[in-house]
Amino acid sequence: MEYRRLGRSGLKISKLTLGTMNFGNPTDKAESFRIINTALDAGINILDCADVYAEGASERIIGEALAENGKRKDVLVTSKAFLPTGKGPNDAGNSKHHILAACENSLKRLKTDWIDIYFLHRTDFSVPQEESLAALDLLVRQGKVRHIGCSTHPPWRAVEAWWIADKHHYPKFICEQPPYNLLDRRVENEIVPMCKAYDLGIISWSPLAQGVLAGRYQDAADIPPGSRGAFKSIYAERITPQGIEVAQQLAQRASQIGCTLPQLAVAWVLHQPGVTAAIIGPRTLAHLNDLLSAADLNLDDSDLDYCNRLVKPGAFVSDHFNTAGWRS
Repeated sequence: MEYRRLGRSGLKISKLTLGTMNFGNPTDKAESFRIINTALDAGINILDCADVYAEGASERIIGEALAENGKRKDVLVTSKAFLPTGKGPNDAGNSKHHILAACENSLKRLKTDWIDIYFLHRTDFSVPQEESLAALDLLVRQGKVRHIGCSTHPPWRAVEAWWIADKHHYPKFICEQPPYNLLDRRVENEIVPMCKAYDLGIISWSPLAQGVLAGRYQDAADIPPGSRGAFKSIYAERITPQGIEVAQQLAQRASQIGCTLPQLAVAWVLHQPGVTAAIIGPRTLAHLNDLLSAADLNLDDSDLDYCNRLVKPGAFVSDHFNTAGWRS
């Protein structure tokens, strides 16, 4: 496993990050434990989570798994705050009140004293960033959070936060976590250049384009029951005829070079400039074992040129920013 420096932090993380969104729903605890242990044995050293995944069950599973295998100190654990965790008016967003409460609850579920990277899950235009960063600064000074990051933020908001942090001596974001896959390459227009300029790492989510680049969908009008596309309308919106067509052509290329479609899709992300790691979120141990091989897949210029012809740099055929709240 290759380890890459994560932005300005000095942390070295595996270029595959284990995403845990499926843990607790639909993946049960026993299978989740097997996935975690196999991933760690393969050299993955970072687990990506959020307080809302499976209504907190994902965090609880991680906490129990690391308590059982004794590897908490060997693993970087992330979590996130922003999305609603209750019905109250202060149970969401990036206010100081919600960030501090959300972090305390995550620590309890994770059975840990600290979170290695704590993300603002989305930007909050209703709260001054000074307030959000002051809350994160307090958590860092208390030792409950070691580094902070942002996820799916507009580049101008990330830069504004950088300058606010510089002015007030608050901790700075060490990475951005945007959607990045062959079907949605818009991060290349502004987010990737911003991250390079300010030395932010990039941990990309949805490298498989929500399963489209795993061959999960054959018809945008016929979404399989039990798939993520059948779970929420915002997920169904990402499944497009154009995206399915690209996936089918990419599958042909994968067959030619002797790998699976998911392996090629993840490897493509890992070959993009500025990318530190890609989040893989397997539902099963079999899915994980297939995706692990993507870390060792080397693509040449002809492979990358082929992908550029399928979807041009900076373009998109599937909207993976549809939960961002800022990109039109």
